[in-house]
Amino acid sequence: MSAPHEPAGPRESLVRAQFAPDGRRSAPDDPARLALVLDNHDTAGRLVRVELSGPLARFTKPRQQPRLDLQSRRQREITLEVRPEETRPEGGHAYDLHAVVIDDKLETVVYTCSARVIVERFPQLSTRAERSSPYTVTDRGVVQLRVHVRNSGNVSLLVDAQKVNSQLWVRDDDRRKDERLRSARRQVLAERAAPGRTPERLRPRQAHDFDLLAEPPPYLVGVRPRRWWVPVGIRGDDIDPECVFTDFVQKPRIEVEQRMVWLAAAVGAALLVLIVFMVVLAT
Repeated sequence: MSAPHEPAGPRESLVRAQFAPDGRRSAPDDPARLALVLDNHDTAGRLVRVELSGPLARFTKPRQQPRLDLQSRRQREITLEVRPEETRPEGGHAYDLHAVVIDDKLETVVYTCSARVIVERFPQLSTRAERSSPYTVTDRGVVQLRVHVRNSGNVSLLVDAQKVNSQLWVRDDDRRKDERLRSARRQVLAERAAPGRTPERLRPRQAHDFDLLAEPPPYLVGVRPRRWWVPVGIRGDDIDPECVFTDFVQKPRIEVEQRMVWLAAAVGAALLVLIVFMVVLAT
């Protein structure tokens, strides 16, 4: 009597896959490099393809893998690079990258494996003055300045913007303008955060406009408008302070034409000469 036959069906897959190493750290400026090793322990070749999935799949290159002809009892290695963006995924967490090995002929999954990659924290801010053309104020009027701050990193930040006292403001027509701007920047970066203020929490890719009020020194009579550069300190947790210069134009309450100033100076000089001449004659 013959022995019963085994039920027919597909054999168990002898294809294996593994990441090497199976744990890495990654940052936008320091990608994680992984090797995916495919090993065919079967006596027959297999045509397979690899599909990536998981939160880090979109940040992995190359994303689309070519079909691989796995020879009998041979290995193939695929080099992968995981480079997160500056703003996503969120930093300070571990994410899994999955590799699914599929038999290209049978369209069946033959093996799966995964690697864990820790995305490093990358705190960063982008700042700029909100307007391309300066605000305008007359004499001692209050002017509202605006600074645009964007969280360009991958972690949430508490951010605040603080204007400084008017002693650090710099006039555009100052002969020592560049030197004073550098000095103001150094002092702003060295100052501590003002107590009692409530900072804004910015998530990655979130922006906020900080409105600041400024009152310039009086400017009653003048021949031309003045342009002021106001340093603003930007501070947040886990980041170095920054200094942004925003500007505004101050007009005199009474604006005098330049030629009238020269005419008045000439008249004054003539009167002075006349007075001296009369004093000499009198003596």
